[in-house]
Amino acid sequence: METIDGRQFANRHDLMEHTGYTRNPLSRMWREREENGHPTPRVINGVMHWDLRVWSAWFAEHNRQRRHDAARRRAASQRL
Repeated sequence: METIDGRQFANRHDLMEHTGYTRNPLSRMWREREENGHPTPRVINGVMHWDLRVWSAWFAEHNRQRRHDAARRRAASQRL
């Protein structure tokens, strides 16, 4: 992890350790960034890094939204 102006910046490996997710789901979130609002990285020494505080807030909201969408789909399917 890199610290710049007191803020932590995490690369993909750091995010894997931070979340417990593997590379594939993290890569999928990045590929779908136009739809999901994934934070923009900062390139440090040629490697993408994300402000950990910003990314963590986005990740929490992303997961909250996914749970909400899944619950809504379950409720809709039960009405059928």
